[in-house]
Amino acid sequence: MLEKIREGSKGIVAQVILGLVILTFAVSGVSSYFANNSDQSVAVVNGEEISRAKFEQSYQNERARMQQQFGDMFSSLAADPEYMNNFRNSVLERLIDETLLKQQADALGLKISDTLLKKTITEMTEFQVDGVFNNERYNALLRQNNLTPNQFGDILREQFARNQLMVGLAGSEFALPGELKTLMTLQQQNRDIEYVTLKASDFAAKVEITDEKLNEYYQLNQAVYATPEQVSLQYVELNSSDLAKAIEVSDAEVTAYYEANKDRYQTEERRRVSHILLEAAEEDAAVKTKAEALLKEIQAGADFATVAKANSADTVSAENGGDLDFISKGVMEAEFEAAAYAMAKVGDLSPVVKTSFGYHIIKLTEIEAAQVKPLAEVQDAIKQTVQKEKAAEKFAELQQKLAEVSFEVADNLEEAATAVNAKVQELPLFSRDTAKAPFAVPAFLDKVFNEEFIASGTNSDVIALSDEHVVVVRLVEHQSAKTKSFDEVKAEVVKAVTAAESSKQAKAKAESLLAVFNEGKDLRAQLTADGLKLEVSAATPRFGGALDAQIRTKAFELAKPVEAKPMSVGVAELSSGDVALVLVTKVTEVAATTEPAVAELQQFAQQMGQSHFGAVQQALKAQAEIVRKLPAMTSEDL
Repeated sequence: MLEKIREGSKGIVAQVILGLVILTFAVSGVSSYFANNSDQSVAVVNGEEISRAKFEQSYQNERARMQQQFGDMFSSLAADPEYMNNFRNSVLERLIDETLLKQQADALGLKISDTLLKKTITEMTEFQVDGVFNNERYNALLRQNNLTPNQFGDILREQFARNQLMVGLAGSEFALPGELKTLMTLQQQNRDIEYVTLKASDFAAKVEITDEKLNEYYQLNQAVYATPEQVSLQYVELNSSDLAKAIEVSDAEVTAYYEANKDRYQTEERRRVSHILLEAAEEDAAVKTKAEALLKEIQAGADFATVAKANSADTVSAENGGDLDFISKGVMEAEFEAAAYAMAKVGDLSPVVKTSFGYHIIKLTEIEAAQVKPLAEVQDAIKQTVQKEKAAEKFAELQQKLAEVSFEVADNLEEAATAVNAKVQELPLFSRDTAKAPFAVPAFLDKVFNEEFIASGTNSDVIALSDEHVVVVRLVEHQSAKTKSFDEVKAEVVKAVTAAESSKQAKAKAESLLAVFNEGKDLRAQLTADGLKLEVSAATPRFGGALDAQIRTKAFELAKPVEAKPMSVGVAELSSGDVALVLVTKVTEVAATTEPAVAELQQFAQQMGQSHFGAVQQALKAQAEIVRKLPAMTSEDL
């Protein structure tokens, strides 16, 4: 099995999974893998801790992804502590699953070769420019995530080992044509169904309603009759984007801005360099001496590319003679950058340079001079920039004025609205759960549902809905959360109890008819005696059709009729509250005559593989010693 797992890691599924790993790295960073683990853990899996830092990084990444995907809808959900606790728990469970997979991969001895690791890095699109691996981009991304090449390599090794296990289980499954034909035969099967629907409403007259039943139902279902706290408001808003739309920018202003800020539209001088790296995390006299010796060799006439290939610890660039492609200022570490830009002409060599990666010998191979973009190319962008800057100034000015006037004249919003050339608007009654964008943000909801604000009867402070969108609000009406009294909802309770009791009686009737069948008596005769008429649905398919889905589902759950028992019978509870007695009198097999296509077999195998992989995950979790220590969130944490 181990051999199959290793072979499976080379297939398409492995590439897909690796793609997900790469995406995770590119979007969210991976520095948390090497965070200090001395902080309190959120879980312990078979003795291995999941640190709070790692959890918080994963949680923030997932929250950012959800925010980007669902926008205001997620912002509204994020204001609910119960939802966010479930959300956080799902992130924790995913980390636990990953830890269990890593532990199993380690137990199986799954590893990745240095050759495959190097190939993977050079083929990652995140490190490519115009489809070609770019060492400058590679090093810059690693530095942004506080990683060295060795650390990043360790991360990929761990991911690969875990993914080999995933691919070996989910990607090595196969399906035989006979298996798929059997499944297709079952899916195409149809059944002759008869049924009688016992309507709950037909039993309503027999329901005995007592005060005891009504009170019991009311006490058990008080949440149904609760109304949340609600407010209605007046508000005045300022939005920077609205201000920007009204601002005109002249050609003269565009030109003046361009002339004053030419450095913003200048492409910096870039330098192409090659380097030789001897790794050393700290100062190391021996490594420095070796680097100086290599520098002397090159100065004496040795070929730089040959020396780099033989000695550089940066194996990716070493294969290209140490070439790092073009670099610009602000990309490399300060010491490296200073040495690269200190060289006067192409072909110059730097002295030995120490950075956090180790000791470098740098060679200047090409200079690309700085250039200024023409006005025509950037004038639209400048116009937008000037609009935004003017809008920002006006926004800040008006925000200050709005705050002052709404505070000074605290018993109305009309004067504040006039002061900022806006109008007073209204929000009808809403609760925390029914607030709509852009107001469905915690800062706004916390303010307008605050007891002090509600009691004050005055204008609020300025509330930020976003960085460039603010409001001042005033309470119009407040309705406290309450549970309606029994007398207020008695009619609703009577209706609900009647429906529930009627459904129970319908089910009891259906089960009594089922008992008639199970006792070997004539069911059809009993149905006729009770004045019940069977409906017929001949040759009913397993999927689709006009028959009620719950009746059809029950029919296909029943045993296939045989000669000794030519009919199967069951009871189905319907979502309407009605109950159906379901009879199956015939099963017709529709054999699959065509051979399954390769794509169908692959899809079936993939489904089985996913199912088997899920079973392994469940088994690992069931057998593991897991201690969860994630505290629950409260509204104060949101």
